[in-house]
Amino acid sequence: MQITVNHQPMAVEPPISVEALLQQLNHLEKGVALAVNSKIISRSRWASYLLSDGDNITLIKATAGG
Repeated sequence: MQITVNHQPMAVEPPISVEALLQQLNHLEKGVALAVNSKIISRSRWASYLLSDGDNITLIKATAGG
């Protein structure tokens, strides 16, 4: 199925959870927030939240600095 991650098209094999996607992308660290189709998905739901064809995922990584 086709999804979009931060405006980049990507093909993945269904079923795939948000957590599995982040593992594939090496983004399963702390400080990452995620929205699917502009809706924030809490970290506690990542393992059970299954992505659908056409989903638009936005990854946001917190950074520290000054």
